[in-house]
Parts: sequence; structure tokens; C-alpha cells
Amino acid sequence: MGLKPVWGLSEEPVMCFSKKGTAKSVAERSLTQHYFVTIGAGSNVPQKFKGRILELVRATGKYGETAAFVRNSVLKERLSQWPFAIVTSETYDVIGHPDILSDVGLPDKKIITNAYDSVYRDEERIHLFWEKIKDFPVKRRTDVIAPPGFYDDGKVEYSSTFYPRLKFTSSEGKRVYKLSCQVERSPELKKAAKLANRERNDGKLVCEACGFSDESAGMFDAHHISPVACGQRDSTVDDLSVLCPTCHRWAHVKGDDALAPLPISLLRQIRGTQK
Repeated sequence: MGLKPVWGLSEEPVMCFSKKGTAKSVAERSLTQHYFVTIGAGSNVPQKFKGRILELVRATGKYGETAAFVRNSVLKERLSQWPFAIVTSETYDVIGHPDILSDVGLPDKKIITNAYDSVYRDEERIHLFWEKIKDFPVKRRTDVIAPPGFYDDGKVEYSSTFYPRLKFTSSEGKRVYKLSCQVERSPELKKAAKLANRERNDGKLVCEACGFSDESAGMFDAHHISPVACGQRDSTVDDLSVLCPTCHRWAHVKGDDALAPLPISLLRQIRGTQK
């Protein structure tokens, strides 16, 4: 567990640093301490984010040049002052973005002092901080996920030109794909995903891509948003999206391959305009 000051919410699955050594250190620590929270801080942070807990992210051991990882050209230019980055595999929005003083109850903001280009990991202070924030609700951001096919094999690896990617045709790729299919068919996870969807939508189920709604659970599928994650850890309900059968087919058929379905955010843009 740790924390990192940032100037805003994540737009792509990276966390950036000014020094290569810092990025490498964070990547190495991610093997044993997977998660950290981000807090709005710094001279360029919008007032609405200052001193507020923004996200919980899962770091990976993959690090390299920011320009190689960031796809959006405008964002790439904005991040040019931080030329090195690690890849993040999961991003969760901390609901309400609690203020570390008024909502969390910290006496001051010293916990983020001098930590602007690193992940702060003072064990004692972080433990106390975590005890104060652990019950705040979070929600998985399906619009910020690792690129299609990105695979974290639990090792530290430097990349300068591309993301590490798992090939579907490899033996490991086939194993991971089989696991992802088992997750999508899991009665317990399917039921939990559909129940959560129903609770958000006043008793009806709603496709998270096109917006089709119906009261019958049989009209919807559970879709694993990141199949390669099955090779890293046990899947949870946060890894599943509820889709109508048509959108589910779109996600897989239109994706790069079986391990790289269309991101839900892109699927929503495409299918939402075809209603």
C-alpha cells in the first residue's frame, strides 16, 4: 500500500515519473505491494481535487517510456515532463473523492509532502492512513484499463517501444483464455454482477454498452472486461460487465483477438450511437 500525489484523474492506464529509477523502484515494489491511492496535489491540480483521495490503482512490474505507453497525442504532450511511467492494470474511483482533512480526519497534509515524484510508503503512517480510508466505497473504472492483450506476468520489465502483450496463440494465452471463459460462466459471479447491475437500475437489468433494458436476467451475459487478468489473480464481480448478447458478441468479434476484446468505453461509443 502507498500513496501518490497527482494532478487529476487517470485518463490512461499509466502512472508517470520524472526519473527512470523512480519508475523502476515503483515497478519493483508492485510485486509485493500491489495497490496505492492517488491524492490531488501540486500547483497544477484543479481546486476541486486538491487534498482529495481520487483513485485506488493496481501497479504492475512493467515500466518504460511514457511516450511508448500513452496513446492519446494530447495527453502524451501534457505528460512529457514525466518521461517514464509504470503500467497500471486496474483503476478504481474512490466515490465522493474524500478530503484528507475534513473527511478522513488527518491533522495536516504532511503525508503528501515531498512525495510528488514517487509513491509514498512510510509503513507506519500508511498503515494508519489505510485504517481511516479502507471503508470508503470504490467503483471500477472500465474506461481506464490496460491496452488490449496487455499481460502482467508478475515480473519487472522495461519497455521503450510497446506494451508487453500476451499472444492468444501461445500456450499461456490459451490457458488464460480458458480461465476467462470459466469466469464468464461462473454462476456465482454472473449472479453477483447482474444483481449489482439491477440494484443500480431500479430493478431492471441494463446493458452497459447500448442501454438495452429488461427485467429478465436470461436476456444478458456477463462479460470479462480484461481476460488477461485471469492469469494474474482471482477474478471478482468488478471484472465483469453486464451486456446484451449482441454487445457481448461485438466485444469479442470486433476486438483484436480472444484476449483483447473491445474496451467497454469504446463499445459504448459504437453501440450507443446505433440505437
